[in-house]
Amino acid sequence: MREITNFIKSIFIFIFVCLIFVIATFMNNKLSKPYADVSLSVPITMEGTLTADKLDSSFDDTVIYRDNNINSDLFGDCYYALLVNETDKYAYASKNVFKRMYPASMTKLMTAIVVLDSVKSGQISLDDTVTVSNHYDLSAEGGGVNELGIGSQITVKDLLYTLLIKSNNYYALILADYVAGSEQAFVELMNQKAKSIGATNTHFANPHGLDNVDHYTTAYDIYLIIKEAYSYDVIKDIDTNQTYSYTYYNSNGNPIYVDIEATNYFISGGAKLPSNFEIKVWKTGTTDGAGNCLAMYLTKDGKDYVMVASCGESKPVLYDAIVTMLCLVN
Repeated sequence: MREITNFIKSIFIFIFVCLIFVIATFMNNKLSKPYADVSLSVPITMEGTLTADKLDSSFDDTVIYRDNNINSDLFGDCYYALLVNETDKYAYASKNVFKRMYPASMTKLMTAIVVLDSVKSGQISLDDTVTVSNHYDLSAEGGGVNELGIGSQITVKDLLYTLLIKSNNYYALILADYVAGSEQAFVELMNQKAKSIGATNTHFANPHGLDNVDHYTTAYDIYLIIKEAYSYDVIKDIDTNQTYSYTYYNSNGNPIYVDIEATNYFISGGAKLPSNFEIKVWKTGTTDGAGNCLAMYLTKDGKDYVMVASCGESKPVLYDAIVTMLCLVN
């Protein structure tokens, strides 16, 4: 009887030790990635054969094995990294591409896509003049100050250009209201569009990208989204601009002249791309939860490439990591 009792005690002790080990491992993982990891894992819903670093020819989109990190040791300070040769269907770099992350202002790629779908359908026009009818305030969320008060007037085109070039958070809200009648209704359109292109591990909670626990994506899904953005000529036209000037009218009818500069250092001159790369579509992002992010669709010597990166440290760390990544391309 005593031997049975001791055996049972031993089992309980073993289970207790295992439980402590699991909890300690979990806490270590959480604490080591304070700025980026929204959750420890994400279910991958893409169906089909997964390959290590080559792409499955049965898919139009790249499929990368979920546990395969390619050249990930080159990006120690960059938690999410992905570089794909879209022409040859080959991945040069892959790190944590299926883990959930905050998308920050890379969100605005999908915002622009939904707006342009409304333009394509004839629901709205780029030349439409929008009269601001709501008071927006994102200052408590770190969204900056809104210069467009109630009664201000601005065109859809200028809203869209500033959304992508300068990453204006308030312009995302104004566009959402104009297109769908409310932010919530617009976000539903964003999520529907994400699912339609296979970005099934993404969920949007707003059109601007400020941190929200229900607002997440993966580097792989951003890859799918920026490829979709590349199919819109207006987005490609916008993203060629280093600067942009526009005019809006305040509530008194007075013209306000605005000059903006691209937030992408490769566009504005703050960083230099490796030779022969040309940027076609891009979007930056910076929040406390996401760190510093950049997604780009590029071409080089007649081939197409898609790059996604997110680093928590700083913009210099981000851009250094991207240059390192692009230098993998011969």
